[in-house]
Amino acid sequence: MKSSLQPSSLPTYKRAWRLYNQFLHSTFQGLSVALPIPPPNLALFIAYMFDNHYAPSTVTTYISALGYSHKLSGYPDPTKVFFIMQMLKGYGKLGARLDSRLPITLPILHRILEAASSFSSSKYQICQFQAMCSIAFHAFLRVGEMTSTTGLGPRPLQIHQVVQLVNDSNTIVSLKIVFEDFKHSYNQPPSSMVINRVPIFCPVQLMLDYLALRGNKPGPLFITLHGHPVSRANFTDQLSLAIKFCGLNPARYKGHSFRIGAASHAADRGLSDAQIRVLGRWKSNAFHRYIRIPSVST
Repeated sequence: MKSSLQPSSLPTYKRAWRLYNQFLHSTFQGLSVALPIPPPNLALFIAYMFDNHYAPSTVTTYISALGYSHKLSGYPDPTKVFFIMQMLKGYGKLGARLDSRLPITLPILHRILEAASSFSSSKYQICQFQAMCSIAFHAFLRVGEMTSTTGLGPRPLQIHQVVQLVNDSNTIVSLKIVFEDFKHSYNQPPSSMVINRVPIFCPVQLMLDYLALRGNKPGPLFITLHGHPVSRANFTDQLSLAIKFCGLNPARYKGHSFRIGAASHAADRGLSDAQIRVLGRWKSNAFHRYIRIPSVST
């Protein structure tokens, strides 16, 4: 039964129940979690999430998680009650908001890479940050694919997943990244992509410079000097510093801005929807909302 769910679903379902428990304690002091959940309580929980500005997609996922537990235990699913379904429909309309995150374009990426040495004196940290930013853009990475978040989501890229490709002269010309564990990898074969050298701020060279300092120790690709996986919080803090140094607003440029920028850049180059979907490991055409062609020259 546990294996019937995607690995990434388990922590999400746990978060849903933790939040529902938090709602009960703040609204009905002394009331404990018990199945089945009365539909009026579920309606109040939806209102609670609305008051706390949860995104419609998050609310739909959490409500689905609660419904799953009911079905698994043989109880009627309260999430299918008509007025609950109408509330969720209304939530989607009222809670819809424009994605304010801006794409990290190639020019902005170059500015960030140049800024790396301005807020760190450690050669290792500078090389690592530059490699992470460059590979995040060129490989359409989600931040969670290269950093560690305790107990949540798939494991970050491992060093053995980066393969060096050489020419007849035994010169490294490309890197192949093999994605074994990513957001939609459940029951899917590994995905891979090849990153080639480019003249300016070459992602291949930046990664090789970092690997020369990191060494060949097995484990996560990006590790600290003490051998621990780089955390999501650590990387996003560094990115925020670099964004500020570039004179940009860190509230508008987040870790996902690399992925948004990569999708926009690919569309600007004329790649088809099918090609972009494969490159970004998207299961659907959800990437369409990331495409911001007017911004790519910024």
